[in-house]
Amino acid sequence: MKKDQKVCIRGTDIPRVKIDPVTLQVLGGAFKTLAQEMGLVLYRMSYSSIIRESEDLGAGIVDPLGRQICESESTPMHTGSVPAYVRGFQRRIIEELGSTIEEGDVILHNHPYYGATHSPDVHIAVPIFHKGRLVAYSALQAHVLDIGAHTPGLCIDAIDVWAEARLYRGLKIYEKGKKNQQLWRHILDNVRTPSMNESDIEAMITAAQFGRKRFLELIDEYGLEVILSAAEEWMDYAERMLRAQIAKVPDGTYYVESWLDDDGKNWGQPLKVAVTTTISGDSVTIDLTGSATESPTAYNSPFEGCTRTAANYIVRTVFLDEASHAEYIPQNDGMTRALNLIAPEGTIFNPKFPRACFTRFPQINLMSDCVMRSLVHVMPERLCAGTSAHIHFVSYSGYIPEEQQYWVYLEVNEGSYGGRWGKDGMDAVDALNANTRNVPIEETEWHHPLRVERYELRDDFRAPGRWSGGLGVVRETRYLTDGQFTCEGDRHMEAPQGFFNGHDGKAGAIVKNPGMSDEISWPSKISGAAVKKGDVIRIVTPNAGGYYDPLDRDPQAVLDDVLDGYADLALARDAFGVVIDGVSMKVDAAATDALRKAARKSGKPSGKSSGTDGRVPAAKSGRGKVVAGAAAR
Repeated sequence: MKKDQKVCIRGTDIPRVKIDPVTLQVLGGAFKTLAQEMGLVLYRMSYSSIIRESEDLGAGIVDPLGRQICESESTPMHTGSVPAYVRGFQRRIIEELGSTIEEGDVILHNHPYYGATHSPDVHIAVPIFHKGRLVAYSALQAHVLDIGAHTPGLCIDAIDVWAEARLYRGLKIYEKGKKNQQLWRHILDNVRTPSMNESDIEAMITAAQFGRKRFLELIDEYGLEVILSAAEEWMDYAERMLRAQIAKVPDGTYYVESWLDDDGKNWGQPLKVAVTTTISGDSVTIDLTGSATESPTAYNSPFEGCTRTAANYIVRTVFLDEASHAEYIPQNDGMTRALNLIAPEGTIFNPKFPRACFTRFPQINLMSDCVMRSLVHVMPERLCAGTSAHIHFVSYSGYIPEEQQYWVYLEVNEGSYGGRWGKDGMDAVDALNANTRNVPIEETEWHHPLRVERYELRDDFRAPGRWSGGLGVVRETRYLTDGQFTCEGDRHMEAPQGFFNGHDGKAGAIVKNPGMSDEISWPSKISGAAVKKGDVIRIVTPNAGGYYDPLDRDPQAVLDDVLDGYADLALARDAFGVVIDGVSMKVDAAATDALRKAARKSGKPSGKSSGTDGRVPAAKSGRGKVVAGAAAR
């Protein structure tokens, strides 16, 4: 490049100017705050609990090329996918329809083959014009209660995308500032929860307009060249920081395979997840070749909006955990540049149109778990044992005759993290790509004909390890009226894996009417099951795996586990090699030392367990383990 040659913002003729460090930090904070405020506006204004309480949403500013400038840092699957939605509706409106995007337009979009994570994650985008030029989009999406699928709220057994939902492919619900009343009526007439959907979409529009206003205020204060140049610099900075961390890991190819329960229709036929992670210098490749072929149900993951977003997120999580870095590292387009993702077309991670894609979360959660497990031997102090890697996303629903619409309650049930270096795994939290908050019981019972009769940690024991695995939850909910039940779950057949002699965790379960004469165990995925008034649904989520040998756990920590109910005297002795006097409840140091020496001398591991809650089979031998090693640098 010649010395006097002008460098422009990518895709524009706007000069890229030098930004001093102080201004860059100020604008970086402004970008982050802007996106966070967009998310706050949305969840405070929304009516449905899945948005208002769970915060199942994402928001941010995206440039006209579909590059993320900033995000709200809420649910990973939403925030990271905002750019894919923008690229998707632009492809539809501009390239396919030959139309234009005008000031005052409000665009509604949810098509899974045009960048959406899945169809119920409805997206709203407002273009941002400055002096007649399109400079960005204020965009966000959230999960609406019902999208017109063949079962209320959630959809599993659907033959194609038309069966799974009403598709909004880049629709202008406002055009040049004028509301399209006919289109709105059509949209709301084709869902079971029209009043809730209308209120939530209106809240999304308000939040997007807020983001537009804030971004234009920044441009007015600093100038367009400075704002866009700062955005470019933040992207480049994020890329440099990520590549620097990847370069610290030994070059090599690391492979793990694992198994999903089934596709929600062909029960008992597991689906393979094959993950090959390759580190080469300062870049990483995730190759999903060998994974199961696409499913005939809605159990498929859209490649651009979901599989790629999940892969971007887990790479950021593994290599740039915010807890390990004192400096602020923004989440933007720069985070995507060091990753090469391979997912052959025609697999569950890259289905062919028109395969249904509604039920896609367990796949990408297990994929992310596999990426971490593939690298755990070369990054043991940065990663953890196997996580719950599930979702157990549930729809409770029923019909309200006097209102001629349904009530629908969507609930994400928490899982657990595996033990990690220096700490036990976290109990009762969403794992990996899920990051929603739990809905208070009072909220559930106030708005819906449901009674939550049990909501607690699983009453079995943590998977033993030097750092033990976290516990999942047990939740029992009673229907106070007739209705339907749908669950998008997994990990009923394969338990989360322990590492370095840590024990395996335990799988999950769903039971209808536990302890009653008509008790029945349900599979992890069940679609539109009829329930009667008084029926109880028990959901049990997986326990995560233990990390490192339990014989190395501090004996006092083992005693604390017993006192807290995370272990009993027998487990303390048999797994941890700790002898506790049952009367004084104190550690017998001499007996413990002798027992541990004998166990280590025998050369046998302390024994890895992988049970379930007693009603579903444990994982088959060999599933989920590392089957190929690393080619170290």
